[in-house]
Amino acid sequence: MKKIAILGCTGSIGKSTISVIKKHREDFRVVLLANNSDSNGLTELKKVFPEATVYCRTESEDKEFLGRAETYRDVDVVVNGIAGIAGLMPSFAALTAGKVLATANKESLVCAGTLLKRVMQENGSKIYPLDSEHSAVWQVIRSRDVKDVKKIVLTASGGAFRDLPREVIASAPASLALMHPNWSMGKKVTIDCATLINKGMEIIEARHLFGVRDVIAVRHDESFVHALVEMKDNSYVAAVSSPDMKLPIQFALTYPNTKECDLPELSVEKAACLHFSALDTKRFPGFLLCDKAAERGDAGGTVLNAANEVLVNKYLSGECSFYGITDGIEKALEHFFDKGNFSDIRDVFRMDKAVREYIISDCRS
Repeated sequence: MKKIAILGCTGSIGKSTISVIKKHREDFRVVLLANNSDSNGLTELKKVFPEATVYCRTESEDKEFLGRAETYRDVDVVVNGIAGIAGLMPSFAALTAGKVLATANKESLVCAGTLLKRVMQENGSKIYPLDSEHSAVWQVIRSRDVKDVKKIVLTASGGAFRDLPREVIASAPASLALMHPNWSMGKKVTIDCATLINKGMEIIEARHLFGVRDVIAVRHDESFVHALVEMKDNSYVAAVSSPDMKLPIQFALTYPNTKECDLPELSVEKAACLHFSALDTKRFPGFLLCDKAAERGDAGGTVLNAANEVLVNKYLSGECSFYGITDGIEKALEHFFDKGNFSDIRDVFRMDKAVREYIISDCRS
């Protein structure tokens, strides 16, 4: 049985992970359940998995528990469903411990991808992606030589505002941005989908995960095709399924085996009606800001992510407008023109802190 740690166990990724494990109880043993503040949720999960250690960060005196390699000594797979930069230290610790990191925390790779890959290579650990798009790419190329891959194409639903004019989007409240047309996710990532910053970050993540430089994204309203891979002979291979996070999570947990999944069956007739189009970067300038940040390496990714996290929270609380998010990120990228990658994990957090302080100060002025 694979021993599983689930970080962010009461969030969207955590709940889907638990659903997969319940279906295949004979294959998995949950040994650690952790979240930030939902102690009641942990209490209920402890009844389902009585052998698991439970950890609630806000109620524990040991705030660094998830960021230490020894925490994962008796774990096979660490599922990281923590949102934002808070997921970086657990990612770093799991890889340092030589474990399989099954992660939906794209911020770790955006901010410190080069450092994490080095740690992975030094400790014989592995990274398995849980995002549907990256899982789709992994499924397509796992039995192929990456040298035969010409291009990776990620798909984007376009988010809740995909069909609205700019003038309507400009005054739209967060409550509307949270009404995603295809996926049920946490608030932060749902807003990131609306700004297309999520998709820009996924491009950065894909480059780290697969070592392919040419990664693009297109709009695909139906969310049936999660990614396409163009081979060097100009043919495309695609991964197609109903939009449900249980599939990529189960693929990572059971790899290299395949199991039955509670995924809604997708008929060929339904999948035959598919639409693809270019992303509208005039209405959603955040996508291009991600590319600008990526040119500066992990330092640029850290500036992008820190500014975005602060500003998304302000949008959710009604303190800034939708376009205030991307305007603030652009200011941060102009103010912090750092380039390069990090050699020390502490440098990531030092830059993250400086950017957050700058954004907060700028919003007050």
